[in-house]
Order: sequence, then C-alpha cells, then structure tokens
Amino acid sequence: MSESIFDSFPVLNTERLILRQIQMNDAAALYACFADEEVTRFYNLPTFSRIEQAQGIIEHMLNSYGERRTIRWAITRREDGLFLGTCGFTGWKWHFFSGQIGYELSRPFWRQGVMTEALTAVIRLAFTQLNLNRVEALVMPGNTASLNLLKKLDFQNEGLLRQSGYWENKFHDLYMMALLKRDWALQEFFLYTDNEDS
Repeated sequence: MSESIFDSFPVLNTERLILRQIQMNDAAALYACFADEEVTRFYNLPTFSRIEQAQGIIEHMLNSYGERRTIRWAITRREDGLFLGTCGFTGWKWHFFSGQIGYELSRPFWRQGVMTEALTAVIRLAFTQLNLNRVEALVMPGNTASLNLLKKLDFQNEGLLRQSGYWENKFHDLYMMALLKRDWALQEFFLYTDNEDS
C-alpha cells in the first residue's frame, strides 16, 4: 500500500475541475453548502447555522491529512476557481488495500456531472497510485441521487448494513457500495478501446 499521498498533497486536474487541498478561506463557501438542508438531508452532520462550524470541519480535514488519516479535496471550477464542494477518503483499511470515500456538492451545481467527474479522478488515483483494491461508500436508503451516481461509476450494492450509522441521536441503515480494481480496470479498458475506435 502506497502512503506517498501524504508526502505532498496531490492536486487532481480534470476537464472542468481542479481538486486541491481545502483551505480556511473556503469556509464561507463550505458553510453555504452545509447550511442547505437539502445537502445535509442524507449527511451525518447537522445543518450548519454558524460559519464556525465550517471552519471547524476544515481544521479537522487539514489535521486529519497531516496525521495521515484521511484526505479531502476541495472541488473547484477550473475556469474561475469557484468552490463547488468536497470529496475524498474518509478512512482506510491499509492492510486490506481498501479505502472509503465521502463527498458533498453545493446544490446549485447538482445534476451537471460535477461529482461524476471529480470521483472519476479520485478513483483513478486510488487504483493507479495508491494501490487500493477496493473503494467503498456508505449511502443512506432514500439517497437516490448518490446511489445513482455510484452505480454510474460501476459501484455494486453489496447489501444493507442495518443500523450501522449513528448520528443526531438516531441509528441509520446504510447501503454498502463498493468498486473493485478489477471491475474498474475492465471499465477503463473498454472506455479506452471505444475511444480508439471512434
């Protein structure tokens, strides 16, 4: 398992996006994202009411990266640097070659393919540079948009983990969604060959 990701924060570039390390001056934009009840509806955080909550989350993300525990990218628009949301790894099982992802996107940028593009870059990094064999995501039942996003990326629904989550004084069921390196590699192969034929 490669932990070189923690030696220098990896900036990821896609056609429309730049994924970079989150910064404290992103707090206002992150607050606007998490102050929206539609964004937090299926999230394990309460809807934000103070900008200090966003500052605390950013501080936690930066510290977690410094301690080699997680990595979270700020998703920004290439054309103007506008902050759109975040995504990244919320935890690892290094000895199992496995990592878990999480993500959120400000509502004005929903249904534009932003998170598909961002997660495609993160997954490619996971399988080509981090030597992961498995990428997982936990999704609440009813979060159709997130489930559809992951299915589009070839994640498989491996079943319902009953009451495996707990926040806001309630237990929550969660679907285990997972993508294996072998399935991703097959998808990448056909994508490459399709482009070669076109």
